[in-house]
Amino acid sequence: MAWMIYQRYTTAVVEAYRDRSVADELAAARSHRRWLEGLEIDAALRSALVEQALAIEAGFERLDR
Repeated sequence: MAWMIYQRYTTAVVEAYRDRSVADELAAARSHRRWLEGLEIDAALRSALVEQALAIEAGFERLDR
């Protein structure tokens, strides 16, 4: 996983949503990631999209604790 590249996404989510309830956003992020995982496109492209979605999801997960 090219996690370091997408760490900026996680950080941006944490900074932007730090003082908010994020339950709805976390649910949406998870749904979006699952949708991406189901796309019938080139596996490498799908994987890159899912990695981005996972980084965003991780930001919301960090805040939802």
